[in-house]
Amino acid sequence: MTKRFPEGFLWGTATSSFQVEMGRGSPSKDSDWWAWVHDDENIRRKIVSGDTPEDGPGSWELYEEDFRLAKKELGNNAIRISIDWARIFPNPTTGVEVEVTRDEHGDVSHVEVNEGGLRELQGLTDPEAVEGYREILQEAKRRELTVMLTLYHWPIPSWLHDPIACRDDVDSAPLRGWLDQRTIVEFAKYTAYAARAFGDLVDLYATINEARIVGQHGYLSDPPEFPPGLYSPEHFMTVLHHLSIAHVVSYDQVKRWDSTSTSDLGPATVGVVCVLQYFDPADPGNPRDVEAARFVEYLYNEWFLNSITKGDFDVNLDGTIEPHEQRPHMVRGCDFIGVNYYTRWLVKHAVKGGDPRFDYALGPGGGELTDSNWDVYPPGLRHVLNWAYDRYRRPIYVTENGITDSKDERRVGYLLDHLGQLHAAIEDGVPVLGYFHWSLMDNFEWSDGYKMRFGLYNVDRETKERTPTKAVPVYREIASSNTLPE
Repeated sequence: MTKRFPEGFLWGTATSSFQVEMGRGSPSKDSDWWAWVHDDENIRRKIVSGDTPEDGPGSWELYEEDFRLAKKELGNNAIRISIDWARIFPNPTTGVEVEVTRDEHGDVSHVEVNEGGLRELQGLTDPEAVEGYREILQEAKRRELTVMLTLYHWPIPSWLHDPIACRDDVDSAPLRGWLDQRTIVEFAKYTAYAARAFGDLVDLYATINEARIVGQHGYLSDPPEFPPGLYSPEHFMTVLHHLSIAHVVSYDQVKRWDSTSTSDLGPATVGVVCVLQYFDPADPGNPRDVEAARFVEYLYNEWFLNSITKGDFDVNLDGTIEPHEQRPHMVRGCDFIGVNYYTRWLVKHAVKGGDPRFDYALGPGGGELTDSNWDVYPPGLRHVLNWAYDRYRRPIYVTENGITDSKDERRVGYLLDHLGQLHAAIEDGVPVLGYFHWSLMDNFEWSDGYKMRFGLYNVDRETKERTPTKAVPVYREIASSNTLPE
């Protein structure tokens, strides 16, 4: 029996600006991630690979070719891309006055950006960057590719975050990124500007990509990996809390300042992207492993979504929402949930000292491992899709799913197996509206550099030539026919 997907299903690939833009044209040098991957001490300590984004695929200039591949060779009708906050605003926007409302807890609850503020922000942009993104979005529209635009996919301007100073002495560092609520205010300004500047070309937005990963890999990082490479459960929770507020204020801005519809999704369908993983206790017979796995699933999969959809800010992580942890005024909206799914993890109890709730360690499951040592576990995708819809009752896009496969031996099987599970979730009643494979091409995989090959197209780092993998014709058949082959 043919497995057909719903009418209007979006088929696409996903990329992010910092990972694919550089390599041709002007580099983006004004972010915390640029500082992080170029730092001599990080390179010496092998916190980062030593690879740099300026050797990347060059999509800043080669986007026409990339969109041609997406439309013509992959048969896609959509693409997920991001814009680079630091490229648009290389200089501070802190001098632009806005009205900030705080709640009884002292947290930012609303940011009012007016027309005068937007005019000031326009004067602080890099005009070439704004025009560059408009040209990219116009080309996607010309190709009839529905764009999902991610507003924050990890780098933030260096005038808000000095990751090296934070790594060396976070308490004394003046620019502390998501540890400070002023970053929330500046994010509101940036997203208001982005919605006004690009709203005539975009109807589908993701505010934040993987808030939990930003917190976990930056502030529960042992050994260090992402900026600023700290291990502090307290800082991790602060960052997660602030990112949830950032989604709220960003949602407000996009809804207000994008008033133009370019499709049935318009003028602005606004959601958030979370990475959801499948967690099992390493030893199901060990009560401590079982307890650790339950805690990790709650912390990693559930906490952030509870905060933005229910206003539940479980500050003491006990799973019970006390009256002072209920903040219904912080629930503005989340039109869809983007689910990134890659793997299953086994969780075991492991004493680390400090906060005993964080006494756990993660390891891959017992299945086939990818080049990045991630367990290939397709049933986990069906599980997390059902889990997310049962709890939050939002439409869902699979916004990332893919495999590191440098030998090009397992990508086809991975794609087919996971799409089979996705289709099963739709049959279960989950309203999945689209699938974006990670990634269109090999790219700069953050601290790992270029050794992790996620691309449906391999990229020659010298010539920038895109070469199709074996999965390209398979994905083209699926996307073009809107069906899964027998």
